[in-house]
Amino acid sequence: MAKLRVGYIVDDGPQSEWVHDLIEKSRSSPYYTIELLIVQKVPVPRSGAIAKMVRHARTKGLVKLLEAALFLAISRIEKASVLRDPRYQEQFRAHALDTFVVPQLAVHPHVSPSGFVYRYAQEDLERVRAARLDVLLRGCGAILRGDILSACPHGVISFHHADNDVNRGGPPAFWEVYNREPSTGFVIQRLLDELDGGDVLMKGAISTSPLYMLNLARLYRKAHIFLHKTLEELGKTGHLPEPYRKLPYAYPLYTRPSLWHQSRYLTRTLSRVSRKTVSRLRGVTWRWGVAYQFVDDWRVAALWKSVRIQNPPHRFLADPFVFHKDGMSVCFVEDYDFRTAKGVITAFKVGRAGHEELGVALEEKFHLSYPYLFEAGGSLFMCPETQESGDIRIYQCTDFPLGWRLHKVLMTNVRAVDTNIFHHAGKWWMLTSFDTGDGGERSSELHLFHADAFDAGEWSAHPGNPIVFDSRRARNGGMIREEGGELYRVFQVQGFDMYGESLGIARITELSPHAYREEVITTIPPRFFPRIKGTHTLCFSGGLLAVDYVRQEPAH
Repeated sequence: MAKLRVGYIVDDGPQSEWVHDLIEKSRSSPYYTIELLIVQKVPVPRSGAIAKMVRHARTKGLVKLLEAALFLAISRIEKASVLRDPRYQEQFRAHALDTFVVPQLAVHPHVSPSGFVYRYAQEDLERVRAARLDVLLRGCGAILRGDILSACPHGVISFHHADNDVNRGGPPAFWEVYNREPSTGFVIQRLLDELDGGDVLMKGAISTSPLYMLNLARLYRKAHIFLHKTLEELGKTGHLPEPYRKLPYAYPLYTRPSLWHQSRYLTRTLSRVSRKTVSRLRGVTWRWGVAYQFVDDWRVAALWKSVRIQNPPHRFLADPFVFHKDGMSVCFVEDYDFRTAKGVITAFKVGRAGHEELGVALEEKFHLSYPYLFEAGGSLFMCPETQESGDIRIYQCTDFPLGWRLHKVLMTNVRAVDTNIFHHAGKWWMLTSFDTGDGGERSSELHLFHADAFDAGEWSAHPGNPIVFDSRRARNGGMIREEGGELYRVFQVQGFDMYGESLGIARITELSPHAYREEVITTIPPRFFPRIKGTHTLCFSGGLLAVDYVRQEPAH
C-alpha cells in the first residue's frame, strides 16, 4: 500500500520544534510521508529592534506597543520557568529551515492588507498540484484562502489551539488560564474557505495549567501527537473521519490581551503563588479523607450522612473501594504518608457500629493508590495504580483482607492511572488513563482495551482511543456494577488548578471492540461536608458506599 503523500505548508525562517517533531515521526510511519515543504516567502521589513518598535507605534499606536512589549515579557519570564522542567526543555527550540532533509518548494502568496490572509497565485497552485500530494498540512500562522484549500484530494488539515466552539482567536492557551477555565481544548480540522468554519475532525481537552506558557507547552505537546495520529489514520484508511456537527459561536473573538487584562492576569498569578507559598510555610496542604455509609441504593444516598474515618497523624486516606467477605465489610484505601511521600494500601473494617484500621494490605517500593477490586475465577484481585513503576499490574488476595501477592504485570512502559478491569458480554475490559504526550498530564484521556482473559498478556486497543478526551470526565473515579448487567463509570472532574474538584457518574450504554458510548447521569460537587474543596472517588457495593473528599489543613 502506497503511503499518504503529505505537503507541509510553513513560513520562511526557523521552524518550531513541532514541525521538526512531525517530520521525524513521519520517517518511521508506515502510513504517511512528508514529501514536500511548501515554504511561503513574503516580504518582511528587515530592521533593528528599535526601528521595529517605532514602526509598530506609528502604525498601531503607543498603547498597542506597550501591550505587545508587556505580553512578550510575560511570555519570556514564564518560558524560563517552564524550561526548568526537563520534559519541556526541547519544546521551544527553533530549527533552521535548511536543516530539514525534505524537498522544498518556494511559493509567493498574495497577502491581504491586514497581513493575515494568504492566497496563492495560479502559477504556485499548479506547482503544488504537480507534486501529486494527497493532503496539505498547515504549519504556518496565516489564514489560507482560495484554491489552495482544494489543491489536494484531502484538502488542508490544520491544528487549532482551542475548542473552536468556545474560543476563537488567540493568543493560544492564554484566555483559558485568564478565565480560569477547567480545561483547554484543541481541534484538528479540514480547512474551508469560511474563517473558523472548517470541518472539525478531532477534539481534545486537557486540564488547564495555572501558568500561560505551561498551559501552552502542555497543549501543543499533546495536540501534535494527535496530529500525527490523524495523518496515520488517513494513510491507513484512505478517508477522513466524519466531521463534528457545526454549532453557532456565542463567544467573543479573542485577541492579544489589553494592558488591563495583562495586569489582572499578573495580579491573579502573583496572588495564587503567594497563597501557595504561605500555605506551604504554615504546613497547610491538600489533605484527602474517606467517609462511608450503609445504604440500599446508591441513588438515594445523602452523602452528608456518611461517617468519616479520621486521618491518622501525618497521613491522609483517599480512593476508597469496598468488598464483603465472610460477613465482614472492608474498605481499602490509599494511605499516603507525608513524611515518606509514598502511598500504601490500607484496609479498614467498617460496620454500622463503627470502623477500625486492620493494617497495611499492600506495600511496594513505589507509590500505590486507587485499589480497584474485581473478582475472577472465584478469587479476589486488586489493580492498584502503580504508574510510578511504569506498568499496570494485578495482585491476588491470598488471605482476606491483608494477604496479597503479585499475580501478573499486564502492561509495561506505561504511566497509567486509575485503571478499571471488569467482565462484560463475554470479554474482559480495561479502562485506564495515561498521557500520550508524556507531558505529565494524565487526566484527559480515557483508553479502552479488551482481552479474553483478565490476566491476558496482550490487550487489544479500541480503535477509537482515546474514547473520552476531556479532562472534565476522562479519568476514572470508581465503578458501579448492578444486577442485570448495568455498568456505571465514576469519573473525576478536574477544575482550574484543582485536581479532583468533583466527580460524576456515567452509564455505559454501548461497549464492544469497535464502539463505546456513555451518558452522564449526574455530577457530585464537594458540598456534603463543611470546608471541603474536592471529591474524586466513589464506590458502592452490597449496600455500602464510600466516598473521598479533600480540604486544606495541616499535614500532621
